[in-house]
Amino acid sequence: MTNEIATLYPLKRFEESNFNLHKQNLEYLRQTRNSSKEFMTRYQDTITVEMQENWYNNLSSNIIPYIFVISEMDVIFYSCGYGIIKMENDIAMLTGVIDESNRGKGFGRQLFLDLIEEAKKNTNKIHLEVLDTNKRAINLYKSLGFIETIIKNNIIHMNLEL
Repeated sequence: MTNEIATLYPLKRFEESNFNLHKQNLEYLRQTRNSSKEFMTRYQDTITVEMQENWYNNLSSNIIPYIFVISEMDVIFYSCGYGIIKMENDIAMLTGVIDESNRGKGFGRQLFLDLIEEAKKNTNKIHLEVLDTNKRAINLYKSLGFIETIIKNNIIHMNLEL
């Protein structure tokens, strides 16, 4: 990264402070997810606007979506990715995507470091899934301390050793 500062914000924060920005961020999340759907371990179909709105409006309290925002010299802000933490049985399941135009700049590492810090506020059991073909992500996760626990079909399950 250069002089850019990356910050993780709960999507809900934008809903409470600026509804138009919230809608833009929700649409950004949908578009970014759709452009990266080949990396998804569970649902790889295209998400429509209606599906996204339905998902967000019916989120259970154990799922927190985040927008990953970049600022440069405290002036220009733009979204460069998103993350989701889903809590199940005292385990935090992490998901995150950096949009294609911002990959290779260290933002993926920062996104997951931030997601891990958020998850650690609720648990010390952190898990994620990754396709076995996504070598770049696998290498990132291993460098953050995740270890492979199960490989089933083409999905690698990884846990963070804290």
